[in-house]
Amino acid sequence: MVWTPSARMPRWASRITLEITEVRVERLNEISRRDCVAEGISGPYSLDPMLCSGPVAELVYEKLWESINGTGSWDVNPWVWVLAFKRLHHQEDYERDKRAVRN
Repeated sequence: MVWTPSARMPRWASRITLEITEVRVERLNEISRRDCVAEGISGPYSLDPMLCSGPVAELVYEKLWESINGTGSWDVNPWVWVLAFKRLHHQEDYERDKRAVRN
């Protein structure tokens, strides 16, 4: 069997299908509490977004960002791409595409 890049696989072979619903550019330090939680902040606050009151979510996300990008990277405040998406659940589409490939 020949390896095929995932970008060239048929949709029915994908494990997850996402639809991009929004694209925007913003400064890193402008991130909202909701976006901090969506980015996967760790610790007890990641379990329940309601616990992220006040600046707690932003502080936890700042620590996460700097653990990935290095000390002082938060203060640089770079422009970042923000992508919003939704997960699609269309099993009938997968089956239709799968049948089309076989024919």
